This record gives sequence, C-alpha cells and structure tokens, in this order.
Amino acid sequence: MSFVHLHVHTDYSALDGAIKVDELISSAVKYKMKAVAVTDHGNMACAIDFYQKAVDAGIKPIIGQEFYIAPKSRFEKTKSEDEDTAYHLILLAENYEGYRNLMELSSIGYTEGYYYKPRIDRECLERFSKNLICASACIGGEIPQFILQNKKEEAKKTALYYKELFGPGRFYLELQDHGLKEQKIVNRELAILSKELDIPLIATNDCHYLNREDSFAHEVLLCVQTGKTISDERRMRFDTEEFYFKTSEEMASLFSEYPDSIYNTGKIAEMINIELPLDKPVLPVFEVPAGHTLNSYMKEIVDKGAHKKFGENIPDNVRERIDYELSVIFKMDFAGYFLIVWDFINHSREVGIPVGPGRGSAAGSIVSYCMGITQLNPLDYNLLFERFLNPDRKEMPDMDIDFCAERREEVIQYVKNKYGEDHVSQIITYNTMAPKAAVKDVARVLDVPFNAANAITKMITEKTLNDSIQASKDLQKFIKENEENKKIIDISLRLEGLLRSFGKHAAGIVISKEPLTHYVPLYKDPKEGSIISQYDKIFAESAGLVKMDFLGLKNLTVIESAVNLVRKYKDKNFDIESIAIDDKETFELLRKAETDGVFQLESPGMQNLLRRLGPTEFEDIIACGALYRPGPLKSGMADQYVQRKHNASLVKYEHPVLEPVLKDTLGVIIYQEQVMKISQVMGGFTMGEADKLRKAMGRKKMEIVNEMRDKFLKGAEEKKISANIAEEIYDAMSKFAQYGFNKSHAAAYGLVTYQTAYLKAHYRTEYMCALLSVYIGDQDDVKKYLTDCRAGGIEILPPDVNKSYYGFSIEGDKKIRFGLNAVKGMGEKAIQEIIAAREANGEFKTLRDFLENVALSALNKGTLEALVKSGAFSSIEPNRAKLYTSIDRMTDAAKRFQNEKKSGQANLFGSASVDIELPKMTDFPDSLKLTYEKETLGLYISGHPLEKYEREIRAFSSCSTAKLEEKTESVSLVGLIENAQKRISKKGKTYVTALLEDLDGAVEIFIFEKVLKKYEEIIFSNEVVMVSGKIDAEDEVKRKIIVDDIIPLKQARAKAISAVHVSIDPIFVDDEILEKIRSAIENNRGNCPVYFHVANQYIPEKIVRANGFYNINPSDSLLNTLSECLGDDCVRFSFKGCA
Repeated sequence: MSFVHLHVHTDYSALDGAIKVDELISSAVKYKMKAVAVTDHGNMACAIDFYQKAVDAGIKPIIGQEFYIAPKSRFEKTKSEDEDTAYHLILLAENYEGYRNLMELSSIGYTEGYYYKPRIDRECLERFSKNLICASACIGGEIPQFILQNKKEEAKKTALYYKELFGPGRFYLELQDHGLKEQKIVNRELAILSKELDIPLIATNDCHYLNREDSFAHEVLLCVQTGKTISDERRMRFDTEEFYFKTSEEMASLFSEYPDSIYNTGKIAEMINIELPLDKPVLPVFEVPAGHTLNSYMKEIVDKGAHKKFGENIPDNVRERIDYELSVIFKMDFAGYFLIVWDFINHSREVGIPVGPGRGSAAGSIVSYCMGITQLNPLDYNLLFERFLNPDRKEMPDMDIDFCAERREEVIQYVKNKYGEDHVSQIITYNTMAPKAAVKDVARVLDVPFNAANAITKMITEKTLNDSIQASKDLQKFIKENEENKKIIDISLRLEGLLRSFGKHAAGIVISKEPLTHYVPLYKDPKEGSIISQYDKIFAESAGLVKMDFLGLKNLTVIESAVNLVRKYKDKNFDIESIAIDDKETFELLRKAETDGVFQLESPGMQNLLRRLGPTEFEDIIACGALYRPGPLKSGMADQYVQRKHNASLVKYEHPVLEPVLKDTLGVIIYQEQVMKISQVMGGFTMGEADKLRKAMGRKKMEIVNEMRDKFLKGAEEKKISANIAEEIYDAMSKFAQYGFNKSHAAAYGLVTYQTAYLKAHYRTEYMCALLSVYIGDQDDVKKYLTDCRAGGIEILPPDVNKSYYGFSIEGDKKIRFGLNAVKGMGEKAIQEIIAAREANGEFKTLRDFLENVALSALNKGTLEALVKSGAFSSIEPNRAKLYTSIDRMTDAAKRFQNEKKSGQANLFGSASVDIELPKMTDFPDSLKLTYEKETLGLYISGHPLEKYEREIRAFSSCSTAKLEEKTESVSLVGLIENAQKRISKKGKTYVTALLEDLDGAVEIFIFEKVLKKYEEIIFSNEVVMVSGKIDAEDEVKRKIIVDDIIPLKQARAKAISAVHVSIDPIFVDDEILEKIRSAIENNRGNCPVYFHVANQYIPEKIVRANGFYNINPSDSLLNTLSECLGDDCVRFSFKGCA
C-alpha cells in the first residue's frame, strides 16, 4: 500500500501550522495520494472544512487531533520541575462514532483539563476510546519521552497500556525522522518495542508547512507566536527544514529500513471510513401545548397577532401574504425555528428587556411581524419575504435579533435554562492574518523599523497582498529595490490568510437537540473562560446546529432609558411604538444634521449626506442607511438620489413597469429587493429565481449572471419590452446589485434611527441624559455628547453628593447632573451607601453630617479623595483645598465615630459626633481644579484649560479631533499633550506615546526618536502646542498621528498673526485702563500692527491703526492684560493668508 500522511498540522494549529487546507488538498491530489489526515494541536476546528474539501477533491479525509494528555489527572493543575504538564498523543477517527468520541475528548480537553494546554487523561480516554486509532506521536509523546529519559520500562508499560486500551491493530508506534538526533534514539527503541510487544509501526512526518522552501516563513510564524525576532538566538525554532508535506517516494526512501511503517499508513487509511451527516438541520425540541403540532401552534400565534395588529377584519392582501408565508414555512419544516425565536423574544418583552424592531431580511416577513418577532409591517415598505426565505434555497432561516446591551446575557441564560446548559453555546471565530497585519508581523520579526513597516502598509490598497502588488506601482518598485524588501513581501504572501488566533463571535449562538458535543467539539476561551463551539458559524450550521445572532445594541438601552425619563418627567403615558412616522420636528432635526447621538447618523460623512439630502419622509431615512457605504458613495448612487430629491425633472423610468418598483427611490436602484422585483415584473422570474439572481449579482458570480441573462431577455420579450431596454436594465441591475443593500434591514434599523431622532427632537434633555448614562465608559463619546448638550442649551452640572444618583440624572428644566459612577475611584457599593444615607436622612448639610451618616465602607481615603477632586462636595464645602488637606483626619474621625456608635460607647458617655475643623486656606487655583476634574472624571467640567485659546485653535488647526475620520494624510492640531509615556522599541530605540487633546476630544500620537530628540522638552512641558504629522489609519482601528513637528502655540501665534484687533467701548474705559494697555504694549514691542475698534450702542464703529511705533509681539502676557482690561471678546486676530 502507498504511504498516507497521518500527522499534519494545518493553520488551525494557530501560529504553529502553516498549511492552508486548500493547499493541503491540492498537494495530496498532485502527489496522487488517496487519503490524508489532519491532526491539529489541541483542536478539531478544521474538521468540517477539511472533510468537505477532501471529499470534493476525491481524497479520503482522515479526521484526527494531536491531543495533550496529562501525566496524571486532567484535574490536577500543578507543575513540577521533573514532569511535563502534558504529553502528545495522536488519535484518528475510524468512523462516525469515532468522530463523535473525538469531539467528546477534544471538548473535555478544554472544558475540564485546560492547564496551559487543553488536556485529557487516561480516565476520559478509556470512556471514549472506541472506534479510535491511536499513535504514540512525536518526541513530545509519552513513550518517546520515557525513552529519552532512559525509562525504558515505563515506556514499555505505557505502550502495553495503549495496546490493550485500543485493541490489536489500533495502536501504533510512530517513527519520525527530521534529522534530529533525539529521533534517531527514539526510532531505534520504538523498533525494538514493536517487535517485543507486537505493536505495529507507522512513519509520519509531523508536517507544519507545505514545501521545504517554506521553512523560513514558518520560522517567522513561530516568532509571531512567541513575540520574538529572528535575530533572537533563544527563540523557539525547528532545527531542520524537514517538517514539510513530503511525497510518498520521499517518505519511502527515508524509512526504507522500516518498510512496514510505510505500508501501515495505507492500511490505517483503508480501515478508516467517515461519513458526516452534514447540512441536515436538527432543530431543538420545542414543546407545544397539548393538542397542538408545531404548525398548528405557530398558526394560532400568527392569527392572534394578525388580529391584534390589523383588527377583527384582516385585509385581504394581508391574509393572502400570511397564508403564502405559512405555506412556505410549513413545507420547509421551519415552524419549530420560528417558535424558538418567538419564545425568547416573547419572554424578553414580558420581563421588560428591550428588543429591536428587526434586523436583516427577517423584517420582510409578515408572519414575523404578526408573531412580534419584528415590529415593521413589510407591506408598508415593499419588503419581500423571498429575500428572507426562498423556497428554492434549501437553507435554514437566519434571524439576527437585537437586545438591550445591558440585558442580552439574561436572554442567553433564558435559552440555556430552557434547552439545557449543554445544548447552548456561543460560537468561535477564526481570526486570520490580513495583508497589512501580515506585513507588520513579518517586518517586526525581521527587525524592520516601525516607520518603514508603516510605509509598506500604506502601499497596500486592495483586499489581498497579491491584488495590491498588481494595483500599486509603488509596491512593485519597493519589491524590486533590493532582496530585503522582496523577502518581506514574499514571507508576507506566504503567511497572509493563515489563522492567527481564535476569538468569540460577538453575537452568534447555537442551540442543539442533543448535547452540543454530539455535533461540535467545544473550546474554552482562555481569557474569559467561556465555553464556545470549535466550529465557526458556517461549520456549526453544516453540522446541523441552529444558529442565530443575539446582538447587544446600546441604542435600545438608550431608548428604553429615555422613554422611562419622559414618562417620569413629561408624559406618563408616552409610548415610543405609537409615535407618528412623519413628525415635522424630527425631520427638521435631521435636515439640520443635529444628529450626534442619533443611531446610524453620527459620523461627519453621514451628517453631510443629511444636509445635502434634506430628508422629508421615512423612506429617506431608509435610503440613507443603504447609501452611506463605500460602494454607493463611489458609484454615484448617493449623488444621483440627492439630485433627484431636489429636482423632480431628473426622475425617470426606462419603462413604465419600473415605476412602481423604483418610485420610492426616485428611479435609482438602491435595494436588493428592487433587483428581485424588476427581474419578476420585467423578466418574468419567479421570486425564487429572482433571489438566486440577486445573490449571484451581489457576489459577482458572473457565470450565473450570464446564464440568467438570456432568461431575463426572453421574459422581457414575452412582455413586449424591447431588447435594448431589457439589456440596458439588466446591465444596470448587475451594476447596482453589487452595491445594493438589503432594504428589510435598512427599514428595520431606520425605525431605530427615527425613534432616537424623535426623542432628541422632542425630549432632548431626557434623551441626552439617557445617552450619557449608557455611554459613560467612552470618554470620547461623552465629550461629544456634552458639547451637544451645551449647544442645545442644556446645562451640565458637576457631580454632587447631595444631588447626584448612580448615573446621569435630570435636575430641573434643561439641566443634567453628572452621576457618581462617572467619578473614577467610586465603587458601586460606596455610591449606594451615599444615596441610601441621603434618602434616609435628607441632604447633607455639613461635612460632619456626611461623615456621621454614610456607612464606613464608603468612607475610605480613595473614595473621599475622588469626591473632593471631582468637586462633588461643593454644595457642602466649596473650598476643595480645605477638604483635600483634611482627608486623613476625615477618615479617622468618621471611623472613630462610627466605631463608638457601633460599640455603644456613644450612649454611655453622651452623644458622640464627628468633630473636625477644616484649616483656613485659599482654594485651589482654577488650573489645578481642572486638572483634578480631568483626573477623576476623564474630562473637564467647570471649564477647559484650552477655552481661552479657542480662537487660535480653530484658526491654526487643519481640523479638530472630532473630524479626523474625514482626513487621510497630514494634519495640524492645537492642544495639550497628555499621558506622555516613554517606551523602548524592540530595537532599543526610544519613542513616546501620548494623547493630544483639543476642545472636542483626543487622539493618540506617536513621537519617534528623531522627533523626540528635537522636541522632548516641549513634549513634557504641559504647554499648549501645535502638532503636525501624518494620519495613520488602519481599517477599523481609530486614527493615530505620527508626529513630524511640535511647536508651542505662542511661537505659532507669533508666526501666524498678522494683526491684533482691540475693541474698546469708550464709556467703560478710563485713564487707568488706558495706561495699563499702553504699558503692556510698550513692554511687548514687535512687528505686529494693532487696530483699535472704537464703538458702542450710541456711536458707529471707528477703526484706528496705532502708530507703527506701537507694533507688538502678541505674547501671552500682552493678550492676558488686554483680556483683563477689556474682556476676552474684545481681542481678536487677523492671520497671514486669512481674511
């Protein structure tokens, strides 16, 4: 029999295996191998991917895993110097039952035995050993380790144990030869054991990469795993270049001394025969009331919901749509799926957990609407059921549901309780090496400087590195410049797309009929400890599991909180579900783009689209959600829609049958549903065929698109539509379908958008209060929303022990008070104690009152310090300096009083009280108060150290931090450098990371060694500076700035100001003030002219330029004097090159 590889590591052996499954199968085909195994380290994640691709290629798939087996019990999680934490062991599934046992063992390794690695032990191995074939593994195996330790008797006992456990012909001693001296020793002893114990041999190659020439790329991959560089002599490495996927001939030659070891690999392949029952959905058991089937119970729920929504007499078109949808659902046996979803959504609403109005294509189902799964009538917006469930597409429905972010876990727990903890889990994700990330990883390993690596990634403009090379002449030139550059790209090409790590799907849930391990192996997240499936959502569904997404949407939490505040303060009967969908004030707010905090409409780009469009109806909101994406923006779809909105004469339809389909979008094809409808009304397609075309166009499957073209044209001809028009329309559909959006999803999310906009338009204080409370953990958002509040006339009040609650709260008309949870250092228990004492005894009148009544657990030094620094005691004692210097005495006095009170000494010796006298001293200066506010609240409340520079910040900055996402190249920003920290790169070079804060927010900045040497003193000076640099924007990651230049604002001002303008009201200016101004000017002589603007309400303005003798240097001291004498608003500037 010919050789079969039985020890292969794909890239699912994360950052260890470098073989992609596709490449493995291609090589097996190329080498004319009839079978091949996959045995990844500690997991079976690639099993279904591998199985499907092998079967498709005519290769027999052998599913296995290289297990880690604990030396004693898997529950014993201690490490001794003379013993490994785990040995290696190869297990292969002989058949489907063996595959299931493999899944059980793989799961136990994570759920019970995880200690550095996912480990099993002999106890569980004995329970699940049937239909498995075992091999002794590499030199990390138990038997080879005993041999290397010269414990031959232990090796013999272990071999006999596995022979007895697995039975004759099912346990093999594994020979490997990669040129390592240890392997020579082990192989010799294994051959002796084989003869002595009658245990057969197999030869394997422990494949970690595909070809010999990939060995260096694999070394780089190991460095990525361990965080080392290639120059580090102590790094983990494979000592030879032999760990590649060898041909049968190479293996036969290598093990010519042991020909049976080659023959036995083929023998094992003959023994193995796995058939996996894939793509056969297995729905969990949903129990229905007695006398009902799944179908009858679902129909009853739908009918009740229909009458509730449409009244006693259900309109004919509604009844017709309901009957049609039910017939499809029942025919496809999906009633159970709908009932499962209905049940947990119904439960959520019953217990007050906010649920979204719908998400994805499910919003196109009227059955979902009647059951309360969605909240949008699909008939009102021409939403199509077939976009959701196509009778010609044999796939499970895919429902994604949004829940209140804070209570999503409650829904998941409800589902676990209903179906069993071992029947429900979240889903793994496979995080692969994207092209830019691959280049950065490779560059780091090869000791390429960060700046140089960054420069390379900026040349990567396409989705793959190969495509980027084809598209970028700069990248081509870079590769040709020298061998080192070529090496970086060549290795990156080899590593690109490899699995880098496992993650947890943000929302995916799988539910099973039987325990999960009957369908999928389980994985334990080492960080969180949560149990998730080893198969991702695609493979989990292939395995038969029901998958759905439970998403946490903060905006639902905001809406719920805002509605409760409205009911508390404004309208106790307010119902967000009953608001008018054509509210005038709401659309006015949208037209003005006052949409900070409005779902989906916050970005500067979206706000720009709103201003241009001027939405007037709900369809415009739906369209905005669909159009504000790269494809529609670049293709001109968005511009076309905007132009037609303002000029009806531009609206045209190529044929009358298109008007009903495209009327809502002014003749522009925006939605996937429109492509489906056009193919039906013009091409005569069934809706099933229309959905197939929509899918093919969206995914650019041109063979299907071209194949269906003739059918479309023939259908159009039968409807007497000219061939020219039909061809034009088909081409237009094909183009726009690539960018077309799912209208069902856009409409459902549009409703959330509208609700948030409505709340902001009508109940701004309540809405912003809710918004701030929900986003309290995101300082950038909080700053933005506070700015919006102030712009809207809402006063922001600081935290106060007498007024504040846990979160933000409303205090009078148009006033929002900071919550105590915003104060860093305040624990939940301390906040509860302060509020409880206040509610029991009334507001704290004095410091003594506070210290005597608040529980001792809330009065530690850290808590009091945080409250003082944040200004939360101002209603009791406004002098923060007095309080701050007395914190130790305050805690001691409170402790003494409360201990005496508790022991009863107070009653014995008279009434006890806290006796503390605060020192007489001046308060902190404003600058220090602001510093402490920033420290404890993350932002400034009583003012901002940059406020007095606002005019210059706006003038000198090319944009603000809030507008950075619109910039792609170089910027200049004025602000304060904060949290500057020196760091050392792996090459030993010093650099600084910091935040640059302006009036609108903050951005992370990087200052590398060359710039750092030049500006180090300024960086750590706490001066207001102007920073210039390049934007570093990597995909979804927040923008950063690589700094090129830093100058103090006063220098920038001196360079840029061309004139100072001083406004004077003669009524309020006396000789003393004029003398101060004259003196300040004389002390700050320079080249900048001064213009005096003399005016008041009685006399028109006169502009007088001061004599050139009085030209000035616009220094801080001069500007401060002018502001003190005349007021901040009385001094302004002209700038060079500016009007």
